[in-house]
Order: sequence, then C-alpha cells, then structure tokens
Amino acid sequence: MLVAALAVGTAGCAASSASGSRHAMYDSLDSLARDSSVIVVGSVTGQREESSAGFTSTISTVDVTNTPTNPSLGSNTEPTPVAVGDVIQVRQDGAEPSVLHAGQEYLLYLTPSMLPGDEAAHFFITGAVAGAYVRDGDQFTRVAIESGDDLPDTIDVAGAEG
Repeated sequence: MLVAALAVGTAGCAASSASGSRHAMYDSLDSLARDSSVIVVGSVTGQREESSAGFTSTISTVDVTNTPTNPSLGSNTEPTPVAVGDVIQVRQDGAEPSVLHAGQEYLLYLTPSMLPGDEAAHFFITGAVAGAYVRDGDQFTRVAIESGDDLPDTIDVAGAEG
C-alpha cells in the first residue's frame, strides 16, 4: 500500500465568504484531518443521482489510487480503512451541483455517511466542500475557494504522481 504524507505547497489562503451553513469551518489541513476518517486520492469514474423524499443526492464512484495520511487523521472520529484499489461511493446532498466530476482526479478528506443500509458504506466530503481538491498538474487545488475555510489553495502530495 502506498502511503504518502501531505505537504502544503505554494499555498495562499483566500479570504472569502461562507458558503452555506456548516458545523465547522476549517483553518488548517490538520483541523480538516481531525474531522476526517480517511484521506484518499482517486478518480471519479461515474456518477448517478438519487432522489428520496424530495431530496436529491449525487453519488460519485471513486477509484482509490492513494491513501495519504496526516498525524491528526481521525482524532475526532473513528478512522475508516480504505486501501489503494478500493472503489468507494462519495455522496453530495442538496440542491447545489456536485463539486466532483467524472473523469477528474481528486484529493478528498472524507467522513462516513452514517446512513442506514447499503448507504452506510458511502462517504461525505468533510466540511461539505472544504475537503475536496482537484488535480491540477503536479498539485491539487481547492474546488471551493469561497467556502469560508482558511485552507491552502494548493496541496502537493508526495507519492501521488499521476
């Protein structure tokens, strides 16, 4: 299993307004990792929409190619084992369009869905959009700069070459 350490690259933090209402706003990758049960690098290979009780969810299928670590990972939650080669489901609920797109590679900080039945194996992006970075050349770039979080705009991941 390839395990890489996260290293902040040429990172600037954008001053921006909050996007929606959330339990926590994040001021560092460590704080994001504390609330995450796993960090993955993977490509979205498909997406589907599901509706239930008038509520729409986008579920993205992600092929995991790396599982970076952070010393703070899972401090506030139970870590979830995910391995290179696993295929996971990442949910985004609500009216806003998905920040994940088929064919793109992402660095994702994730938490378990805690939903019943088969959906219990699904994940949510930590902080709704805070924990999502899309590959941009040799780096990963935040997908939601204006989320209100004070996180680095870009991340280099050792061992995550594509």
